[in-house]
Amino acid sequence: MKDKITISDIENRLCDLDTEYREALAHCLMNRKYLSDSPLRLEMGTEKQQAELERVWNNPLTAKQIKEIMNDISKEMSGDFQYGSFNGIKNYYMRVANEMIKGKER
Repeated sequence: MKDKITISDIENRLCDLDTEYREALAHCLMNRKYLSDSPLRLEMGTEKQQAELERVWNNPLTAKQIKEIMNDISKEMSGDFQYGSFNGIKNYYMRVANEMIKGKER
């Protein structure tokens, strides 16, 4: 199991699902003030948006941040026809977050 998770990792796992899941990730990142108003693709947006995204894209997330992001996407996409597939992704990241917490307790 991976011990460092980034926004890039999460976005890549969501690529198998409809675009709405990546949009839910972007919405979550803006709501949580990781980004002010930035697309999830570096080739789009203004220079400011691109710089902002580059700053957070590959930084390791804490267990708390992973859980918050997964829960936010889950709330936004609940009831979607692909939610079952997303739930597998969410469960994976929740396990990783819990392992990260256990690792710190040792």
